[in-house]
Amino acid sequence: MDTYATPTSADRLIVASASPRETKIWGRRLASLLEGGELLALIGDLGAGKTCFVKGLARGLSLREEQILSPTFSMIQEHRGRLPLYHIDLYRLEAVALDDLGLREYLFSEAVAAVEWFERLRDAENLARLSVRISYATANHRSIEFSASGERYARLIERLRLG
Repeated sequence: MDTYATPTSADRLIVASASPRETKIWGRRLASLLEGGELLALIGDLGAGKTCFVKGLARGLSLREEQILSPTFSMIQEHRGRLPLYHIDLYRLEAVALDDLGLREYLFSEAVAAVEWFERLRDAENLARLSVRISYATANHRSIEFSASGERYARLIERLRLG
């Protein structure tokens, strides 16, 4: 796994993933640092690897990754592991507010909230969060960019950087 940090920003880390397995490993590494109450904003094109990343996250929270399915049709899936995981997918919605679907209760709880298509959440830019942007580098390679919005998440990136 190649890791390269952006030297100009302490609240940003960019890593390379050459396979779904490596994408899952980054999810698992992040999960090992979580304490509960985190908001993870997953951003990326369709098929980029957001659900794959959540599978790794789940494994790091002592869940079986087979339990993690793209929640496109159910929109919200609740899982119980080392920490509760709320896997939320906003793909089917054009725009959604915090008070829609009871999202406020999921996003501001003691659980880890992993939200796919986070950019569809209105007022999202005002929320403290760890953004995880997964982009196509080539057909089989991805770039995973972690960026912090808030001091808690900047510290999380620093811990992730240190391994």
